[in-house]
Amino acid sequence: MFEANRKDYSGLLKKRMLIALICNVVLQFILLCSLIFIINVNLNVTLWMQNTWDSILSLKLRIYFLIFVGLLQGILHCNYYLHRQPYIKNRFLKLQHIFTSQYLLRGILSVLMGCNVAWLHLSLKKGNHNLLIDNCNILYGSCLIEEHYFLIIGGLWTGFYVFLTTAWSNQRCFHFNIIPLTKFSKFKTGICQILSTLPYISFCPVIYFMIGYFLMGSYMRDFILSITSAQIDVKPLDSLSRLLSISLIFYLWVYQSVLIFVSKTTTLLLEIFLTEWIPLEIQQANVFNNNISTITLADVLSSDDIPMLQHLAYLDLVTLAVKQKTRRKILFTLSQPGGHPYNWNCIIQKVLHFISGFTNELNEITNKPKEQHFSSKMITSLNASNLSAFKSVSDYTFNNMRKLIVETKPPMINIDDSKPPEVKWLTYKYFLNKKDKIISYLLSKPLIYYVFGEQEDLKIEYALFNSQAVIWAIEAVSSLANISLEEDSYGIVQKDLSTIFNTLLALKFSVDKLHKSNMLNKKSHNSDKSSVKLIFNSLRSASKRSLYRITIGFQSYINDLSLDPMVIEQLQCFLNYKE
Repeated sequence: MFEANRKDYSGLLKKRMLIALICNVVLQFILLCSLIFIINVNLNVTLWMQNTWDSILSLKLRIYFLIFVGLLQGILHCNYYLHRQPYIKNRFLKLQHIFTSQYLLRGILSVLMGCNVAWLHLSLKKGNHNLLIDNCNILYGSCLIEEHYFLIIGGLWTGFYVFLTTAWSNQRCFHFNIIPLTKFSKFKTGICQILSTLPYISFCPVIYFMIGYFLMGSYMRDFILSITSAQIDVKPLDSLSRLLSISLIFYLWVYQSVLIFVSKTTTLLLEIFLTEWIPLEIQQANVFNNNISTITLADVLSSDDIPMLQHLAYLDLVTLAVKQKTRRKILFTLSQPGGHPYNWNCIIQKVLHFISGFTNELNEITNKPKEQHFSSKMITSLNASNLSAFKSVSDYTFNNMRKLIVETKPPMINIDDSKPPEVKWLTYKYFLNKKDKIISYLLSKPLIYYVFGEQEDLKIEYALFNSQAVIWAIEAVSSLANISLEEDSYGIVQKDLSTIFNTLLALKFSVDKLHKSNMLNKKSHNSDKSSVKLIFNSLRSASKRSLYRITIGFQSYINDLSLDPMVIEQLQCFLNYKE
């Protein structure tokens, strides 16, 4: 039972994250050196090269890359891949989630990152460009350089804007390429997409900040002047004539573009390295040795707390099922000693359990509370057969081995015997009904429902987050079952064929029910509607394709399998190519 605690599942990702962050630092260093080279342009080539070299070797540049680029970006971006994001069903919980300690820390770090980017690029210029206060030109004393203050505050706003845009998203999807590509090809494609949308994306926060500074700039400027005892010897920047300066708007747009570009390239490099295929071990050296810490494919398939690692496990499984005959041979072998299909049992149990769990999530979305007791007979029979298949993990895993110890159930302890069981049940049911009526009445009010009501689009988006892994799971299961006709010399897949058919059909009916419910066509304000529909259509096509594959492969043996007559009737649609 302590075996899982000794296995470092996240260690498979941390090495790739470190490589991705190092590549990101190198990329930003090259871009910044190019910018320094352009800024220090001079007719004297020797002076030009000397100024460029001095700026590159400066202490502030090294501090920027070691602390702000490496450490802050690692904290800001790596959390999405090492932990599962919680389900946030309404606007109140979303606002509450933003004000947690973890998100507040990420917000502070993001704001500091934006301020540091603006300060660094201002300090690359010669002179007093990185100063906020300098000697006055007209008055006596020190004066505030409002242009520099404006740009640095703009960097703070951009960091906060980037944090808000990521904090309000319900879940981040992992982008896996359908066709395997090299890292350079993925990077080139991703950079082209970022550069094509960057001008528009960075222009929006510029407009928001200029409007906010025009309305609130005088208050912020007076606060800075009061705490620094400085003056201002030029016309204030919050006037419309000075605020619409082309050079000022250009610098603000450039600095905000740089920060957004840094954030997006970091995410791009992390996904490029993390989504690369990992070949995992299939068989442990000794099944009965609890001291083994080797991470196997069966272990990673059930790692729900690390979604990225679970996606990689199902990617490896579908790769094994389609392309790798040598590894399939290990999967279709019997354990020695014992002669049990341990490898196959461990994997198929977790894969079918994962598909069934996803099917139940879709059923919860489509079934309203009053309709959950009246589900169709087909879904009920399929789910019942699935539950019976997973009634006991130990029996399933060890192929119904004979038990040498008689199991005894612990006696039930009644905490409260003062009331009869029927009275306690009726009392509990009465208060439960009252609670549901009060909640339903409150949620019937539009304002309360807007804040506390569950949003269907967020629920669908969260459920479809695992759809890519489900697609790989059903593709792998159907392919392995079909290939077992030729490669499974021991017939170990035959005992699970009925469960596989039932599980795939249950998923197909749930997907069709969600499609007919028209929930995906409703107006959505919180997610990308086109992306959600594209993911759902891919899932729907994959569920039909997997059923066609396995049904056509076993069409000569359909009547010999222990299938329900209703299931066989549904499979006839696939045999007749009518789905």
